[in-house]
Amino acid sequence: VSSKFITAFSDFRFKDSAPDHPSMEDYVEYLREYSKAFDVLDHIHFNTKVNLIERVADSDVKYKVLVTNIITNETEEYKCHAVAVCSGLHNVPSIPSTISNLSSFRGTCLHSSEYKNRDIFRNKRVLIVGCGETGMDVSYRAAIAPASAVDLVVRRGFLSVPTEGAGKGVPLDTMITNLFECSYVHPWLEYTKIRWSLVTQFIRLGFFLSSGSAVGFNQWAGGLPFKDVRRGHHIINKSTRAIPYINRPVKRKSWLGRNVWGWADRFLAHNSSFTLDEKKDGCPDIHCLRTSVHSIADDGSSVIFSDGTRKEYDVILFATGYKQRFPFLHPHIISNGDHGRPKNENHDDALPNEHNICSTDEPSIGYFGFVRPNVGAIPPMSELQVMWWIQRLRGDIAGPCEPPVYRLLGNHCSRTSAYGADYGLYMHALARDIKCIPNVFYWMYSSWRVGLGYSLGQAMMPYFRLEGPFASSSATKVCEEELWAPVANRSIVANGIFVVLGVIFGGLSLVCWIVDTLTKPIISLFLKS
Repeated sequence: VSSKFITAFSDFRFKDSAPDHPSMEDYVEYLREYSKAFDVLDHIHFNTKVNLIERVADSDVKYKVLVTNIITNETEEYKCHAVAVCSGLHNVPSIPSTISNLSSFRGTCLHSSEYKNRDIFRNKRVLIVGCGETGMDVSYRAAIAPASAVDLVVRRGFLSVPTEGAGKGVPLDTMITNLFECSYVHPWLEYTKIRWSLVTQFIRLGFFLSSGSAVGFNQWAGGLPFKDVRRGHHIINKSTRAIPYINRPVKRKSWLGRNVWGWADRFLAHNSSFTLDEKKDGCPDIHCLRTSVHSIADDGSSVIFSDGTRKEYDVILFATGYKQRFPFLHPHIISNGDHGRPKNENHDDALPNEHNICSTDEPSIGYFGFVRPNVGAIPPMSELQVMWWIQRLRGDIAGPCEPPVYRLLGNHCSRTSAYGADYGLYMHALARDIKCIPNVFYWMYSSWRVGLGYSLGQAMMPYFRLEGPFASSSATKVCEEELWAPVANRSIVANGIFVVLGVIFGGLSLVCWIVDTLTKPIISLFLKS
């Protein structure tokens, strides 16, 4: 779960006493309280499977939805004007189909969706395939089971940053600004991503000075190539519990690793709630393998890797994500080109073309919760997506949309590149269409905490409830108090850097606007001639 500041819905905030990063149990309780507050449960049909959604010729409605109660086996039909698809990313497990002879493996082979308890790893030789947050979580649990050996297939590598990026009270996902990065930016700067290039240098330097590694915070193994560590290029891996175990075999060989940068492992251990038992020496190192699984050997216990090496394992766990499937949609709705976008190598059902919310030829079917942020949270994105869709259905937003500037640039996996986005830019792209981006000049005058908090803060949902068609009377207080806190809690140095960057890029945007305004008439005359 991301921080409470960014994860909560705009009209129902976490309690002040909640930790910066609520646990899964905390979040489930939050959803229960939200459901009670807004009577959501009264409108949910549990134990119900959606069989088919198809168009109908009836002039009064557009779609027919067929469902089955899985307890009574009774079927029911609904007719409606619009359909919201909220089936989630995590429903069909994905295991690479390129691995030969996988069914002959004699040990335990499972997908992360089947994992329940770390006891299956105890005293076993474990291979974890996949280095996303799930892969990191499970490899950590394998190490503390303890397994006898743990290997983690990382292939290209990953970018690791802890959730508490700047100390207590300042979560990582609040350490990004809005003004002159996501709003009040000239399109030339948006498309060229000059700010991302400059900020990348600060990120690399910060990683190195704080932890001795420039490819991730305290990431001495399993990192991306140095040239690929860039702002706006990757979905950040915020699961850091396994990092001390990954670092051990590397730092053990380095005097600097043992004597200078050892504090970073202690920092991660403290912030990951390790128990004393979990710190015992019996836990194995986690070794990163920069390769991929090619096949299972004929003996049924050895894994052959694409680099030609082979090794015996007792357990193979695939943390390789999920397939995106909409089996309940009629082929007339989602067919062949899938909203004009080709299927990837995972044969996913593609997302629609307008901000991944709806397609130009089928705007009455909305897709929510499928866009994944690099640093941010899916719930507030879904909330703003719903608002955008409502305006689209009302006819207040005309499609199709402008080409997006929020796509991540370094995503080498087509399965995730289809829905990976820069959180702040995506939120502002929707808010710009809705016309609910805060007027900084007004709010600086009306409530300086709101104006300054928005300028130096992250794109949190209450800021988009200050103005526009979904303005809420409670949003101002939330922005003045709760959302101001992470900005005020930052160090003077951090806020100083953000102010300097704002001045630089605010000035650049002004220059671009001036040049653009002066040259437009000349270009127009040239094109006419």
